[in-house]
Amino acid sequence: MEKFNKDIRAWCVTDGSAGMNSQVKGLAEAMKINYELRSIDLRFPWSVLPVGILPIFPSIFKNLGRTNLSDAPDFLITCGRQSVYFSLYLKRKLGKKIFNIHIQNPKVNHDEFDLIIAPTHDNLTSSNVINADLAINHINPEIINSNIELFKKDFSNIDEPICCVLIGGKSRNYIFDKNVLEDLTFELKNIQSNNKLKLIILSSRRTDQFIINHLNHEFGDSHIAWNENNNPYIALLGISKFIICTSDSVSMISEAIYSRKSVFIYRLKSSKNNNRIEDFINSVIDKGFVKLIPNLIEEFAHNYKNETEEVARRIHQMYTDLR
Repeated sequence: MEKFNKDIRAWCVTDGSAGMNSQVKGLAEAMKINYELRSIDLRFPWSVLPVGILPIFPSIFKNLGRTNLSDAPDFLITCGRQSVYFSLYLKRKLGKKIFNIHIQNPKVNHDEFDLIIAPTHDNLTSSNVINADLAINHINPEIINSNIELFKKDFSNIDEPICCVLIGGKSRNYIFDKNVLEDLTFELKNIQSNNKLKLIILSSRRTDQFIINHLNHEFGDSHIAWNENNNPYIALLGISKFIICTSDSVSMISEAIYSRKSVFIYRLKSSKNNNRIEDFINSVIDKGFVKLIPNLIEEFAHNYKNETEEVARRIHQMYTDLR
């Protein structure tokens, strides 16, 4: 891919959640441009209402005062519902001076964005839409290898193949209660008994405390609670031979697939009839990128290619054509 001018800059804006940060950072890094990660904070009721119901003006943003619009960058990369407000505000203010890219379905008029990167399962079609099977993210061989170096001493005494289990938590889309937790525990112990491997269970910042306590009790040192300052998550993507993900996070599943390992899904109970994450899971199962959690864990290969790099290449071409 041809490189952007070294002076090209981007603001990467989200609500601050890890999954959305991974997506905007991943795209900016694939584009090889200078970027600044920012979070947006909306006032009520804009913070809870879908975009398009209420008008957009400066005072709906709690932290807009820290944004110097006279020093706006070349690109604005946003992800998530709340950041749609900021993208629309900035584009209406600056027009062609800024190239605004939104990751995910913004659920407003597509013409207000220079580019939308939407999940394939959303079935969005427009001249300014690029579809992606997986969530855009920052996982690549370089970052995996650098994290392996940081954490390899912690796992060097394990002789068996590692099966990393990535645990999410309850959400608007899924139920993760005590009954689900007991079933997951049964499944993991069944895998432990039927396969020659070492389970390493990693809970996330979204994991409820009762789940963490239960995993500590049932699996002891095999469970690692998420720690912002000492998190082996990316290292385990590289060290593990197998990865099991709970079904609540598109970002987590996408990053596991990016690692090129054999990925298996434990399906949580959906809390709604129209669950878009279930559509995503069905899609990646159909494409052979993942399998549902089995009794016997076996390695498998898939033909997934890095979409983030391809999207970055297409953005460079679009931007060059416009300029």
